Amino acid sequence: MLALPSGAFAWERPAGSPPGWHSSWVQTVDQVVVFVHADGDLSFGQAPPGLFFRVDAPAQNGRLWVYDPLVDAWAWIAAAGTEAVAAPTEDQVTASAQVLGPREYLYAQAPDLAPRLDCIISGESGWEPSRQNARTRAAGLAQFVPSTWAATPEGEQGLSPFEALANIDAAIWLARTRGWTQWQVYIEGSCR
Repeated sequence: MLALPSGAFAWERPAGSPPGWHSSWVQTVDQVVVFVHADGDLSFGQAPPGLFFRVDAPAQNGRLWVYDPLVDAWAWIAAAGTEAVAAPTEDQVTASAQVLGPREYLYAQAPDLAPRLDCIISGESGWEPSRQNARTRAAGLAQFVPSTWAATPEGEQGLSPFEALANIDAAIWLARTRGWTQWQVYIEGSCR
C-alpha cells in the first residue's frame, strides 16, 4: 500500500505515485464523501454524482487518492459510489461542473472556507440567489452591496451578483482578501 507522509492534506501537492503506477479515471455515480486523509472522519463535504476524478495512487481503506480537475486539488474520496471511466475530455470535465448546485460548488471551490461561508450565506440570503435587500440593495447569495460587488473580480468582469456561482466566487475572494467582518451575521456572532 502507498503510504503518504503523515499530515498529507488534500490541498497539498501529492506525495507522488508509486513507481510504475498508471493513473486512471473514475466518475461519481452516487454522492461520495470527500476526505482529508486515507483514514479517519475529517472531510471536506460530499461530491455529487457525475464528477470526474483522476486516481493517482492505489486505494487505501476503501478510499481513492484523487485529483479533481475542476478545482486543481487532491483529496481522498470513498471508492464506493464511483466507477472506472475512460479519461474524460476537457469539455466533459467542464460539463460535469454543471451538476454542482451552489452549496456543492462552494465546498468544491473552497473547502477551507466553506463551512463558515455556508453559515454566512444561510443567514444573509437563505441560499436564495435572487434575494435583494430593498434598503441597502445588497444582492445575491452573500448579499453584496453594489460598491463591494464592483470591487470584486466578478464585478469587474461585469457579472451579476444574482449569478449564484459568480456570487460564491466573489464571497470566497472577499473572505480571503478582506476577512469575515464584511458580513453582518459574522459580526453578530452567528457564524464563528
